[in-house]
Amino acid sequence: MVSTLDAGERAKQERRRQILSAAKAVFAEAGYHGASIHAIIERAQIARGTFYLYFESKAAVFDSILDQAMADLRGRLHRIEVDAPGAPPPQVQLREQVVATLEYVVNDRPLATLLLSAGHTPDVDASERLEMFFTEVRDLLRRALETGVDLGLVRRCPSELVASALLGMIRGVIELMVRQTDAARPTPVDEVVTEMLQVALRGVLA
Repeated sequence: MVSTLDAGERAKQERRRQILSAAKAVFAEAGYHGASIHAIIERAQIARGTFYLYFESKAAVFDSILDQAMADLRGRLHRIEVDAPGAPPPQVQLREQVVATLEYVVNDRPLATLLLSAGHTPDVDASERLEMFFTEVRDLLRRALETGVDLGLVRRCPSELVASALLGMIRGVIELMVRQTDAARPTPVDEVVTEMLQVALRGVLA
């Protein structure tokens, strides 16, 4: 009985992921305003009734995409260990987290395209939801900076301002990398992160 229930739950989770993946692609191609539930169910190859078993509206599936993206990002970011025995140097831990985060976004091109639409969609609700997402990201950066200051790894600075500047750089880098996806030789994520950290930690002066 337990295995049957587990199998049923796994099937429901997989169907939900299927709908989210289809919706993400539709939003990326058509924008929030141009996307429709019909296009989503066509892409997911499901019945309309199946869609409504999981989501009550286009807005609900859009919110779920952003909620999942935020959960995935939080899962890739964690407190840097400075006292744990055998822990890598803080700079190495920081680099690993930045690489993992950037790879997650860039390798999911529909998600990256959707996130980059912030500020460009005519739909007020979608625009506000995207800005809420980036506000959460900025808050993550701010708290990471403040933790860095407490650990003596980062100089004292106006954390809100610096977090906003870092977020702007990250969005610009993601936009560039998404445009490079079809290029013959896109810049590897590892090289991008090296330059980002150089700029973020040391600036651009010779």
